[in-house]
Amino acid sequence: MARIKTSACSANYGRADLFEVVDRLAEHGFDGVEITVMYHAVPDSTSVQRREEIKRYVRGKGLEISALHFIFPGGMKMTADDHGERTRIADHMVSVLELAADLEAPVVVVGGGGVRSLPEDVDREEALARVLGIYEDTMRRGEKLGVVAGFEALNRYETNLGFTLEECCAYVDRIGSPALKVVGDTFHMNIEEASLPAAVEKAGPKLAHLHLPDSHRLAPGGGHIDFPPIFEALRKIGYSGYVSFEFFSISPQLWYLPTFEACDSEVAKGLDHLRKSGLV
Repeated sequence: MARIKTSACSANYGRADLFEVVDRLAEHGFDGVEITVMYHAVPDSTSVQRREEIKRYVRGKGLEISALHFIFPGGMKMTADDHGERTRIADHMVSVLELAADLEAPVVVVGGGGVRSLPEDVDREEALARVLGIYEDTMRRGEKLGVVAGFEALNRYETNLGFTLEECCAYVDRIGSPALKVVGDTFHMNIEEASLPAAVEKAGPKLAHLHLPDSHRLAPGGGHIDFPPIFEALRKIGYSGYVSFEFFSISPQLWYLPTFEACDSEVAKGLDHLRKSGLV
């Protein structure tokens, strides 16, 4: 099996210039960069020329764009009563899928726990149908573009829908599109999964992307997650995607570390830990 590829989210560096982030990731020896849409490539304001410029710059540094993440602006609700609002969300998701195709990013991470959470005053099956209906509407476009959307499993404190990889896989099966898979995040999995390696193995080929923060939502090696068995599980399933460092939304009060230097140090520390552990 090929070496597991590494990337890091641009939002790990906050709102720093995207190309400065790409420079640092290339110098550290990452394989890719995961672009934070709402910070560094909002679809409506990222022109065709800018998209080509980003793609060319990343390639010129010897990297790939591993994925896009943090795709939703504030205030969106997939379960909205208003059909027009749900259509607006679907249209936005399509615009992100099109951005991914232009950037040659293979995966769009669809997180947004609050965006998909089911309200208590709406019947759960009805609310779930609204959420899955948006995915169904957008996956047809994903199939044509050759871009995978990843239904990200998030912990119970951020959403009430899609806690575990198994639950998210069930929704993927229900929709039945080759353009929809699942995304794991070891921070969330540490809360929700009985066994992180077992969850990875059970997801198997449905796992499209894996965020790799430690238990404190910072670099691998700084918390208590045991990463070697997770990598063993990835190799067992023949995983060909990226493991990606997402140290973003660290806490409600701290979205990212306060200085570029602190962000850079954390990114370097995580990659060094994986290398010293023989995982990458």
